[in-house]
Amino acid sequence: MSPLTKKDLKETFVEVLEPFAKAVRADLKKVNEKLEDIPVLKQELSEVKADVKWMKENSSELFTKLDKFITLYEDQKTELKSVSTQLERLEERVTKLEAKIQK
Repeated sequence: MSPLTKKDLKETFVEVLEPFAKAVRADLKKVNEKLEDIPVLKQELSEVKADVKWMKENSSELFTKLDKFITLYEDQKTELKSVSTQLERLEERVTKLEAKIQK
């Protein structure tokens, strides 16, 4: 048996480590692909943050307008009830007048 040379050791190490190195390269490639998505995600996140900020700033205005709308609706409801009651009274008076006219 001949003595081991540096070349023999190098070839053995390369032969043994090459599959591991390929697997590491493939994993690093996947990591790089994921890292490339980060700027896009950061942009999308900043857009969401801007939308949330706008909604927070304008929510009080929205709720104020909603409160006014509900108040108007309730006023309309009350007014309609009042008009309905007046209409019923007028119908009763018309009925009584018609009864007097027919006598």
